Amino acid sequence: MAKKLGLALGSGGARGWAHIGAIKALTKAQIPIDYVAGASIGAFVGGVYAAGEIKTLEKFVRQLDWKMMLSYFDLVFPNQGLLDGNKIYNLLTEHISQLQIEDAKIPFCCIATDLLSGQEVRLRSGLMADAIRASISMPGVFTPFRKNDLYLGDGGIVNPVPVNVVREMGADVILAVNLNHNYLAEVVENPDITEIEEEIEETEIEVNFAFLDSIRENYNILTQKLSSKLEQWMPQADNQLNIFDIIGTTINIMEQRVTKLNLEVDPPEVLIEPDLCKFGIFDFHQADAIIEEGYQKTKRAIPKLRELLAD
Repeated sequence: MAKKLGLALGSGGARGWAHIGAIKALTKAQIPIDYVAGASIGAFVGGVYAAGEIKTLEKFVRQLDWKMMLSYFDLVFPNQGLLDGNKIYNLLTEHISQLQIEDAKIPFCCIATDLLSGQEVRLRSGLMADAIRASISMPGVFTPFRKNDLYLGDGGIVNPVPVNVVREMGADVILAVNLNHNYLAEVVENPDITEIEEEIEETEIEVNFAFLDSIRENYNILTQKLSSKLEQWMPQADNQLNIFDIIGTTINIMEQRVTKLNLEVDPPEVLIEPDLCKFGIFDFHQADAIIEEGYQKTKRAIPKLRELLAD
């Protein structure tokens, strides 16, 4: 009987676009993926892949620029988080509709954190969009996702690279992608909010998201609403950290330590650690380079993976 391959997709903000590259490398090598578990951005990419929509997601993120990204930052008066996350949720529901996790094309598990008890929560049933929204809720940035009496947050808090989860799902061979390997707390230069143009340039890439048209139409209004709030959060000088940098770096340091301990206890058969130090957690507009790094690192691991999967 053929051995089963499981993917453990780690947390790490925008660096998670490397997961798209990893999946692309496996697909091109015609290596089937039997199980997927993900935390935070790993849950986002893994869930979309399990839903059979990874190609559409890749097209979308490759045309995502800084200006477009701001349109998803639904800022709120800080209570439980700086960003409400409703626009991200709308993106998910538009993208994967009403898909239930148990109806996905391959078995999938989404890792979240119970913010009241601190316990790991494994979401294996229910709406895929709800599970992903919970898992990507970075503390202090996105408001928690409320499910019944639970307040669910970022899965990377408790299990940044869920190797043990994929193993328990039935995988014989596990390929894990760690996005936070040797992460350096560098300030990545972002465009000044005052330099944002009034219109989003048209792209030749066709994207199957109907809601992008409405985003473009309302972009100017969104920019006016956002600019006054974002100006105080964006860096005003070189080497100056903004609030997102501080929160993101703090979480990365924590996740690095948790990941190191977890991988020592339950090491995967193949560990992919893309070189993503120069990318910040909000560099979602750097998709091309991040996807390529994930692709190349995984491509080099294909021969070893084939050996492990051989009968």
